[in-house]
Amino acid sequence: MHARPTPFLSRLLPALSAGVALWALLLSVPMVMQWEHGMQRIAGKVLYPSYKRSSGAGTHAEPYVMMRLFEVASVEEPFVVAMGEDPEKIFDSNPLSPSDCAVLLDALKKSGAGKVMIAAPLAWQSADPFALEALEQVMAGLPGCVTSAAVGRGAQEETMPPALQRASVPVARVVGNSATLPVVNRLTIDGSFLGRETTWAGFSDMESEAKAPGKSYLIARWGDRVIFSSSLLAVLLREDVHPEELVIEPGQAIHSPRTGHWWEIDVYGLGKEIPSMDAPAHLQAAQLIRPEPEDFAKLQAHRPPAHLLTQAGDGSLLQRQRQELYSLYMSPRLLDRISWRRLPMTGELVIVALMACQAVLVVGFARRGRYWATLLLFCLWLLALRGGATWIPLAPGLLAFVVAYATRRKIPVTVAAKEAVISFDPAPPVKETAVAKNTPRKQAKKAARKKKK
Repeated sequence: MHARPTPFLSRLLPALSAGVALWALLLSVPMVMQWEHGMQRIAGKVLYPSYKRSSGAGTHAEPYVMMRLFEVASVEEPFVVAMGEDPEKIFDSNPLSPSDCAVLLDALKKSGAGKVMIAAPLAWQSADPFALEALEQVMAGLPGCVTSAAVGRGAQEETMPPALQRASVPVARVVGNSATLPVVNRLTIDGSFLGRETTWAGFSDMESEAKAPGKSYLIARWGDRVIFSSSLLAVLLREDVHPEELVIEPGQAIHSPRTGHWWEIDVYGLGKEIPSMDAPAHLQAAQLIRPEPEDFAKLQAHRPPAHLLTQAGDGSLLQRQRQELYSLYMSPRLLDRISWRRLPMTGELVIVALMACQAVLVVGFARRGRYWATLLLFCLWLLALRGGATWIPLAPGLLAFVVAYATRRKIPVTVAAKEAVISFDPAPPVKETAVAKNTPRKQAKKAARKKKK
């Protein structure tokens, strides 16, 4: 004989089947996963209202992450020294020669600006070796110096210069997919001078990639290394952050866990620029050679580093470089971060089954008790999300509840009918016999007739 299904099991099967089917679709169909991701966003806003930023697709590979950031209201403007105008012919040449750069950097050092960022690529085809050695010694004497290079992509990869190597990190340090980052493999300006022993070098221009309006590249790939823009390196120098400390997550941000700095980037390594008002440079490079007292006071009043920016033509390049620095200065600070990790598939399947069992039990209560039990159960689910920092599959659980509510009246009748059919065992018809016809009442009537006769 076959075992009869219990009423509970009969009610559980539809709810469990619906929940497991939706859970399987979440794992295999990205469009269906968007429903679950929408519930993650709703639950995140309910449980963590102060966490305004979020990222991640909510999958096993990219968990849903909520962040609480501190937005910087205002920052000190980057101190800009323009390298361009020299009406009094203070320097020997324009663009500056190696000896001119050495004199300029030495003047900055004596004025108290120990950290310097040079946004203009330094390049000389046939420079005096002694002048280059003097420039190298001045750079080595600075507490921090960032140089810039124009990079691009060619048919054959070149060896990465040591200054770029010092300020880079391995591609293996990238969290997530690094294949979408721009690829470079050479310097595009011959005779580029980046410093030899102590300087950091980054890129100020990427000729192989088109300029995106309102955005600037912050990172790029060179072989098995990730290099940074010179603007970002200047901010790291300002905040005493080493590139090795950074966590790089394409599509999310470059951030420093120690200081909390958070520079948002897209999957291509582009960061957004914050519009800023056009303003002239604080000083011209020539003013630093024989500074006036007010010029010296300006330099002392600002926090290092001093940014040596290019001023050419209509000044648009200087303003663009200044806007990049200002946008990086205004980066928010990460205060807290919560990630809803996904359980292994076996664990999630068990949770879906438990949710289906809870749904069947709750819908079996009386009407008022059923509503209060449902509300209590949803609150418990939210508390589990809040306390466990692990995402539970809500969409399959809710579908199991809907199916359990929809079938709570139909299934018991059907089951009862099936049980009645199974238990009904009709007996064979009984033929009327003569004994059956002679009932006591008939026998009494016959006896009365005989007495009368």
